[in-house]
Amino acid sequence: MWFGVRMWDLRVTDLMQGPVYGLETPAKKRQLRIFNQIMETFSANELAEKVQDVGRKLGYQVKIDHLENPRKEAEEHYYNPTYQGLIGLGVKPHYLTDEVLEGIMRVVERFKGNIRKDVIFRGIKWG
Repeated sequence: MWFGVRMWDLRVTDLMQGPVYGLETPAKKRQLRIFNQIMETFSANELAEKVQDVGRKLGYQVKIDHLENPRKEAEEHYYNPTYQGLIGLGVKPHYLTDEVLEGIMRVVERFKGNIRKDVIFRGIKWG
């Protein structure tokens, strides 16, 4: 639980806001509306650093490993999705704050015995 609300409920709520608000505010005749339901983005490194910072505050020793990218793509590339359309319809995003990440880490700690490291495979190479 996080502030009395299960974190997963927040994520499902976030996921459903887009379609609900889109249906409640239909497109005008002959108008095509495509909404990107991403509310925030992080690079893998940014997310790893965020996890490391929050983990350290909780007493974990979080080590960041830099692995070879299995996909054939540029190491650095421009990615800037826009999502103001949904916010304009009234969607209220819930961002990945330190508090939310701390709550997620506490759930992982609680169920860490269920994590099967033997099925996590890092040997895939994409074409």
